[in-house]
Amino acid sequence: MYKRLFLLVTVLLSATGLQAKELTYDLTIDTTLVNYSGKEVMAMTVNGGIPGPTIEADVGDHVTINVHNKMDVASSIHWHGILLPNRQDGVPYLTTPPIKAGQTLTYTFPLTHSGTYWYHSHTGLQEQRGVYGSIVVHAPDDAEQADREYVVVLSDWTDEDPNQVMRTLKRGSHYYALKKGAMQSIAGAIKANALSSMIQQSRDRMPMMDISDVAYDAFLTNGKKVDVLEANPGEIVRLRIINAGASTYFYTEYAAHRQRVIAADGIYVKPFRVKRNLIAIAETYDVTVKVPDEGLAEFRATAQDNSGYTSLFIGDPNSDKKLFAPDVPAPDLYNMHAGHSMMTMDMGMDMDMSNMQGMDHSMHGASAERPMSPYPELRALQPTTIPDSQPLREIDLVLNGDMNRYVWSFNNKTLLESDFIKINRGEKVRMTLTNETMMHHPMHLHGHFFRVLSEQGEYSPLKHTVDVPPMGKVIIEFDANEEKDWFFHCHVLYHMKAGMSRVFSYTNSTFDPEMQELKKQFNKKDHWYSWADVGVLSNMSDGVIKSINTRKTLMAKWESDWQNDYDVDLSLGHYYDRFLSTEMGVELSDSLEEEFDTQAYVAVNYLLPYLIESQLRYSHEGNARLSLEKEFQLTDRFELHLEGEYDSHEKEEWAVELAYTVNKKFDLVIKEHSEFGFGAGVMVRF
Repeated sequence: MYKRLFLLVTVLLSATGLQAKELTYDLTIDTTLVNYSGKEVMAMTVNGGIPGPTIEADVGDHVTINVHNKMDVASSIHWHGILLPNRQDGVPYLTTPPIKAGQTLTYTFPLTHSGTYWYHSHTGLQEQRGVYGSIVVHAPDDAEQADREYVVVLSDWTDEDPNQVMRTLKRGSHYYALKKGAMQSIAGAIKANALSSMIQQSRDRMPMMDISDVAYDAFLTNGKKVDVLEANPGEIVRLRIINAGASTYFYTEYAAHRQRVIAADGIYVKPFRVKRNLIAIAETYDVTVKVPDEGLAEFRATAQDNSGYTSLFIGDPNSDKKLFAPDVPAPDLYNMHAGHSMMTMDMGMDMDMSNMQGMDHSMHGASAERPMSPYPELRALQPTTIPDSQPLREIDLVLNGDMNRYVWSFNNKTLLESDFIKINRGEKVRMTLTNETMMHHPMHLHGHFFRVLSEQGEYSPLKHTVDVPPMGKVIIEFDANEEKDWFFHCHVLYHMKAGMSRVFSYTNSTFDPEMQELKKQFNKKDHWYSWADVGVLSNMSDGVIKSINTRKTLMAKWESDWQNDYDVDLSLGHYYDRFLSTEMGVELSDSLEEEFDTQAYVAVNYLLPYLIESQLRYSHEGNARLSLEKEFQLTDRFELHLEGEYDSHEKEEWAVELAYTVNKKFDLVIKEHSEFGFGAGVMVRF
């Protein structure tokens, strides 16, 4: 239905005599040195810049875009929010061939609908490294006239290689929380008068959480920490805002007055004013603001976790007078879990977005200081209902996640483990998205706009990306008016990479032979991530070498003194969910008192209340062993680790360890071990 409405615009253009244009753009993806934080690092750029150039056209125009890949790795471009032929969508190996190193791929498609959109790589983690840019499609006789307009591309930047970021997340490291001052500790809970909340969180087996996974080195507006847009006093300026962040939601606020929202995800809505607007990753909002009578007014975008912000000043660039936007209150990390428990209890799991107004991930929702997405205010300009005569297909997807292993999925299955979701052309597809995690998830559907069902009823807004809030539920529906395969995924880049994706596949579709062959390579790799923690103490050495993919774990674990007393476990494990895993392996042990011994074993690992890790092991010689481990984050940098075990053959063993985190690579450690005695040293992470 929606596609027919957009196509109607093209027909009207022809009827009014307006001529469509043939436009050609050339985009070159290459590597370039950049410096956003005082450190020079290699980035990926489009036409030499971050972001890339704006693709600008009118409704009815036909664009041809030649994408030249000058890098030594493959790349791709997806035209986010643009309705186009399936072959042009830009998901490598699913809809479009990859752009191989040193080669050029030409995309060509008509522009059937107006609005603010964007493009980005869909290969690996290249989007985080700089492969993105904006798209503006103008409508004829636009009713929303402004004195001038600007594109505002918001993004996050890390000096780290994104693949190393992913490796850090996969090993369950708390380093990013420490780096941005978001580490939760017992001392912090006491200071915040939230110790009971922390104990409840632990009892409920909820791990230490944060609003965003990554600690960024900079936040950017149009590729700058601070940008200035020239405008005359009293002018109305239209800002086309795009959140191109890899894993950051932004609060936007204008210092001079409230923003007037006129469009969301490229589609006009009934205008409304908002003081502070939460923009999910991959969403776009068009707003108008008025330039102050003198000087410059700040348009600030603050990361939702308050780890930083980027500023845009609008007005006279020669003026020294600046009006600043206020700071966003810091989130209350210690009461997030208790707050959401109350929210779920009060409203039940049948809440929709109309219930979410004013609520927040961190219990500041009682005021407008940390608002949720403005969906209850989004009202379409015309009815968006899909005819009831169309067959209804209902799909339920539960959003699951494990921060420690960093696995994100739908219905406890990653993309690699799931089948394509089959739909029929002509159906009304209604999707219920239930978020069972404590993080926001921006869900994006390629090739379609969907209705976000809300209190606006038949005027529920059309979007291509929707925020599913923590422990919340969102219902969307779309007209299945396409063909072939379309990607659906979380737009937190690292969540998508870790498995939170699906493919909607139209039945009875005909695929060209090239794509049929390429699809055999789509998402066939279950990447392995490896690391080692090596402890060197005065009395002993201990550590672990681990390699994991989604479900499998290869591990070597040891404890040894500096003579001939050691225990080594070599194991293969299987991960089921964040509570349960199993393993099988062999234990090698030797000591001065006993002879060398080898025991094969099987084990079950289970997460108990209060985040106590337990293992029950049984060996081929009939020995049973129960092990318990518990970590206490005392302060931001001090951690206490307790472990104990009872073995039917060797009786009991225990250890107490206190570690001080120096940086990402090193801990200072003191340890008392029942077998190896007391010692001090370092833990080194590789």
